[in-house]
Parts: sequence; C-alpha cells; structure tokens
Amino acid sequence: MTERVRLDRRGRIAELVLNRPDKLNAIDHDTLVQLEGALTAAEADREIRVLVVRGEGRAFCAGADLGAVDDKVGDAGRLAAHLDLWHRAFGHLTDSPLPSIAAVHGVAFAGGFELMQACDFVVVADDARIGDQHATYGLFPGGGGSQRLPRIIGERRAKWLMCSGATIDPRDALAAGLVNAVRPAGEVLDHAREMAGVLARRSPVVTARVKRAVRLGMASGLAGGLEIERLLALEHMTSKDSRIGLAAFASRTVPEFVGE
Repeated sequence: MTERVRLDRRGRIAELVLNRPDKLNAIDHDTLVQLEGALTAAEADREIRVLVVRGEGRAFCAGADLGAVDDKVGDAGRLAAHLDLWHRAFGHLTDSPLPSIAAVHGVAFAGGFELMQACDFVVVADDARIGDQHATYGLFPGGGGSQRLPRIIGERRAKWLMCSGATIDPRDALAAGLVNAVRPAGEVLDHAREMAGVLARRSPVVTARVKRAVRLGMASGLAGGLEIERLLALEHMTSKDSRIGLAAFASRTVPEFVGE
C-alpha cells in the first residue's frame, strides 16, 4: 500500500502528514485507513503529546478523491461503508486524548475543510483558500461538516458556507473563531510547531480531560456539562500530574509532567 499518511516524530510532537502531493492530498479509502493507523500508533507512544496535521506539497487537502467515490455512488452498501470510514477516522482525531493542530496552506476544500474542523486548533496561511465547496458540485458534506461547522462558527455562517459553496477569507475565519491564527504561508508550519511545543510542556492528562469535558459538555447543556466538569476535576486531582503541578507552584519551579 502506498504511504498516503506519514507519521513524523519530533520528540514529543508527532506530525501526521498527508502524503499525496500529486493529488493535492485528496482523501481516498487508503488515506482514511492510514490516518486511523497513524493516530493509533501516535496514541500508543507515551512520549508523544501533540499532533500537527499537515499536507505535503502545495496544499493541505483538496477534499475527497472524487474518482475514488464515483464508483460507490450507485451502491448504497459500499457508499455507507465509505462514509462510516470517514466518520470513524475523523472522529478518532477529534476524540483522541492527544491535541491536534492543523497547519493549513494552499487549499482546504470540502473533505479537507472538514478535516481542518476535526482538529482542535488551526493555523492557516494568509493566502490559503478554505471552504466547504460541496454545494458547488451538488454534493452534501459527509465528513462531519454539517455538525462541526455550526458548533464552531454558529448556525448562520455555517449554513451560508455549506449552501453557497463560498470560500471564507482566512482573516474572516479568524474573526469567526474557525481558526486560531493566520500567518504568512512560509510561517504556518513553524507557528503550528510553536503551539505544539507549548502544549507538549503541559500535562497530557489535563489536556485530555479538557478535550473530553468540552466535547461531552457541548452535547449535554450547561447543567450536564458542569456535572461532567466536576467529576473530571475530582478524578484529576488524584493524578500524579496534579501533585507535580502543585509542588512546582509551591517551590516556584517549572513542572515536568509525567502524564499520569
């Protein structure tokens, strides 16, 4: 199988690299399978604390490889299995205890735009072209965009992007809360790595529980979310990392977290 997703380790940071530069990193079946495998491998490595998701070559990701989808359109069973794989792979990324930072350059369209949304944080190039694009070709967002996008930027903005197929300027995306930072194209990956370096120095236990609390709380309403927070906080205060942090605060030293 051709290496469509490469896992590059850089100390405590792992880079998940979409590796189909000749196809602008368009996503096919093998890409999704390899993405899941790379995520599983990263999570199994106790040294890895952060993921940077990026694309090789001229683009982050141009979306689905429509040539690989076209032959499934007339077969409901095969199409359902393919969509299940998309949801499982992207859901794995969102639900992973490891925080993920998308470093977006070139284009992030359709499925690539949905992959960007599945990450926890996003750095985008100031000249990048990003948008849903499905409606332009009479298609429906099947990689989670119809649910993730309105939760990130609100119902009205999300519906416009999905129904019109319009792109969104990176600076407007920043103002809408869709991305965390906008940088010149040549600085995107360095900035994502700087952000990853900050997270790599934090307690991985805290990070994983914050991700879980936010995810579950968003689906539970305020009262349910507060109860989730209370239970996770109680659980966390028995961890080694919480004791390490308290000891470092008392001694005015920099904590070195162990992830337990």
